[in-house]
Amino acid sequence: MMSHWKRTAVRASGNTSRWGAAVAIAALCLSLLPAAAPAQENPGGMVVRSTVVDLSRGFQLRQEGDQVFLTLDEVIALTLERNLGLQVERYNLEESRFQVLFNQGIFDTTVTGRLGTSEENSPAASNLAGADVTSTTSDDLNFGVSQLTKYGGTLRGAWNNNRFETNSNFATLNPAFRIDLDVQYSQPLLRDRGQSVTKRGIRIARTNEQIRNEDFELQVDAAVQTAEDAYWLLVEAREQAQVAEESLRLAKELHEQNRIKVEVGTLAPLELVQSEAGVATREEELIRARALIGDREDLIRQVMNVPPGPLWAVQITPGTVPEMEPVQIDLQRSMAIALTNRSDLTAARLQLENLEVDQMYRKNQLLPRLDLDLTYGYNGLGGDVTQRDFLSGEILFEANGGYTDALDQIKNLDFEGWAIAANFSYPIQNRQAKANKAIADVALDRALVDLRNQELQVTTDVRRLARGVDTARQVIESATVSQRLEERNLDAEQKRYENGMSTSFQVLQIQEDLTEARSRLVSAKTNYRRALAQLYQSMGTLADESGIEISAPAEAVGE
Repeated sequence: MMSHWKRTAVRASGNTSRWGAAVAIAALCLSLLPAAAPAQENPGGMVVRSTVVDLSRGFQLRQEGDQVFLTLDEVIALTLERNLGLQVERYNLEESRFQVLFNQGIFDTTVTGRLGTSEENSPAASNLAGADVTSTTSDDLNFGVSQLTKYGGTLRGAWNNNRFETNSNFATLNPAFRIDLDVQYSQPLLRDRGQSVTKRGIRIARTNEQIRNEDFELQVDAAVQTAEDAYWLLVEAREQAQVAEESLRLAKELHEQNRIKVEVGTLAPLELVQSEAGVATREEELIRARALIGDREDLIRQVMNVPPGPLWAVQITPGTVPEMEPVQIDLQRSMAIALTNRSDLTAARLQLENLEVDQMYRKNQLLPRLDLDLTYGYNGLGGDVTQRDFLSGEILFEANGGYTDALDQIKNLDFEGWAIAANFSYPIQNRQAKANKAIADVALDRALVDLRNQELQVTTDVRRLARGVDTARQVIESATVSQRLEERNLDAEQKRYENGMSTSFQVLQIQEDLTEARSRLVSAKTNYRRALAQLYQSMGTLADESGIEISAPAEAVGE
């Protein structure tokens, strides 16, 4: 594909003759050096690299006098390196990657812990309290861990430890140590069940990241198109100035011939006035043409984001010629490529996937909530044993114990416990879920229609731009023939004038016709290059055609 472009660089030779120009060019080189920073340092991780121009080791401008030479490939590469819009888009890409990480947080393992102590004193309400004023203390040390599964269930583990002490005479274990070791699993059976529902946020975030990538590529294409337009406008302005200079030269030659004839008396002075007016008119046209060059050079500087200063005084000379072999356009293939490659269409299809995920989730939310809770565990109890006579309060038996007693019971699996439960809930009207499902359906239908409309628009654009390329090619052929005929016409009219069969006015008119033919040919050549770039952009292949590679970050955020 790159062979179609056949870009030709103009080699600059010689040393600068003016210190001011050398300083300005050196400053321009320095201003472009930051653009050579490694692309992987940019936020977002997206790497944009030109396969034609290597900016990784800095950029050396070619210079001659007070001019710098830039090829189209160099302008594109520098524009992409320094484009502020791409820098902003890289931050958006970075944000989207962190959104994926954020949504993956639902699968983070959560560890909990609690350390607490309490004390309570209360007057006795009966003799069974075991003391006139009951005093109790309680100490807790609990640990827990929970994990969400990909099917929507939650697995929990708990290790709870409690120490209880009281002054009641009727407490058999005092202090008492209790250990509970439980494993619980809660699984939704209807609403919120399954991987598709559980991973909804992750899937949407990942798709949004891909959409951001497509937006970034769309921004790259737009930047390349802007650089192409600015470059060929400058090329056209410079060649139009050359056409104006040639027109002025022809007018001056005619005026000089008239002056000599008037001096020898073979021509009326009126003819001298006409030729002099022709020279003045062409000088005016040349002035406007040169002013346009300055405007187009400023546009190039703006596109490349060159900072204001003395760098704006340096002349920019294009180093790529517009002439090229015509490209054969296969319309059907071009439309197929556009429908496949266009970043905006890809982004629209990805957004459609998000809406389908959301529709599926909203449909699930219409279901009743029915959760199955399973619990299984072991208990342990230990402490100092004190048995008293119920009536007299006399101690009958004492035995030392402690936390290890409860721990041994857990180790030996002495006392097990389990529980199973089903929890059900359902709002009778369920209006919120129904409304959300209806909204999701409408959003999906609208997105489908929008996608079809975009595809139709892309197909129309490709057909129109393909015709534009073919038209521009035919205009080049026609303008070439027109210029050749006008040159022959001027040569014939010049001979008629030399033989006294024509007037200065007629010669000037033929010269003007030739100038217009040359101008049309210049515009036709640059318009062809611009039309071709617009077609490639509509096909989504402009970056590839320009030798630009876009690669995703090497590292990926895992689940």
